[in-house]
Amino acid sequence: MSDSNKRLVSIIVPVFNGSQTIEKLFFDCINSFNELYELEIILVNDFSCDNSHEVCLSLKNRHPNILTYLSLSKNFGEHNAVMAGLNHTTGDFIVTLDDDGQNPPSEALKLINYAVNGNWDVVYSYYPKKRHHIIRNLFSSLNGWIANMMLKKPSDLYLSSFRVISRTIVNEIIKYDLPYPYVDGLILRATSKI
Repeated sequence: MSDSNKRLVSIIVPVFNGSQTIEKLFFDCINSFNELYELEIILVNDFSCDNSHEVCLSLKNRHPNILTYLSLSKNFGEHNAVMAGLNHTTGDFIVTLDDDGQNPPSEALKLINYAVNGNWDVVYSYYPKKRHHIIRNLFSSLNGWIANMMLKKPSDLYLSSFRVISRTIVNEIIKYDLPYPYVDGLILRATSKI
């Protein structure tokens, strides 16, 4: 960190066909965090079919000190993309958010503050109304139900891809080296301070 008074925040963005939104999201992250935290952004291209690779590469070339860019060799899915990003973070807090702009980086500041003030290891966001496609919402509901049954997830805990994770928990999560990770399951296995 260049400024010892600022904590480092890592932002992981799994990118899948996000060429139209990723540049705006990148600059929203910089504008939201720049004054309060040191920042590193990790973009993980999950084998997009559009020109996301070119957009991400252009951002990397223009901002090499703040941006790490990873390009996966095939579409491995969101959890694998997040795991790839987690393995490249150095921040005290790690934020995961979608590439579609539905997770405003300014809201991530609230999640971090909540984590710090409550001494939480992980803080998930909750959407009063989700704007995802109906099929994605259906799979999210199924995911929550399975987590309730299989992982003993508290029924009032909403699992979201927009979350803040402490460095301590990330260090535990990245010990997992098998295929098909389920990031939320690894979180639930590592802590109850959610």
